[in-house]
Amino acid sequence: LLHGVTNLPNQMTIGATWETAQARAAGTLLGTELEALGINMLIGPSLDVLDIPHTEGRYDLGVRTFGGNSYWVGKLGKAYIEGVQAGSANRVAVIATHFPGSGSSDRQPVEEIATVRKSFEQLINVELAPFFKVTNIEQGQSGVVDGLLLSHIRYQGVQGNIQPSTKPISFDPAAVDQIMNLPEMSPWRATGGLIVSDDLGSESIRKFVDPLNTGFDARQVARTALMAGNDLLYMGNILATGDEDNYTTVVRTIDYFI
Repeated sequence: LLHGVTNLPNQMTIGATWETAQARAAGTLLGTELEALGINMLIGPSLDVLDIPHTEGRYDLGVRTFGGNSYWVGKLGKAYIEGVQAGSANRVAVIATHFPGSGSSDRQPVEEIATVRKSFEQLINVELAPFFKVTNIEQGQSGVVDGLLLSHIRYQGVQGNIQPSTKPISFDPAAVDQIMNLPEMSPWRATGGLIVSDDLGSESIRKFVDPLNTGFDARQVARTALMAGNDLLYMGNILATGDEDNYTTVVRTIDYFI
């Protein structure tokens, strides 16, 4: 949408102000306009901590993050979410990305499965800290997200020694359970916090499940994601081998689930 809506600043611009009031104001305006348009789900904001900036190549998060300090990413992210909730009168579901954090990944997981090589303690202190801020239901529902978008990334601190065959966390039920059972996450999850899959039709997933390009089974991919703990499956670009278009794949996948 390019016309009739406000051109909002990107997340890093908001982060550069170091002011929660600015983050809340931007979120409020966004929530107001999304609700007016009848849009009821926001995939965002990003709560990724830009811990390892890439000065070259295409793997950097760029301006799609509030910054490189986990405390401020959480603080600004929470204010932004509070704004979206207030502006939309709580009629827009907020799904924060890219859980449990992609700022330290060795590449952006669009074309290939990325890896974060950090210990579990490091993940707790850096990557997960902003997500803890927006899943803390003990401080009330204001600024608490409805869901988290689960990334297509491998995490050494959770999944151990990473091999080419290691599943991304979005397909790994044991890794998802380990994080969801953390005391900072389990109350939010138990009260209805949603896990939303990242795009199951992305190039990275296609290469992972069908490296020889012999046939992409979208229905099995969706089933694997569901069994891993994803509550909502994002199938925006998914296309099974032999299907003429995305719509056909989605319909056949729903039939398969039934």
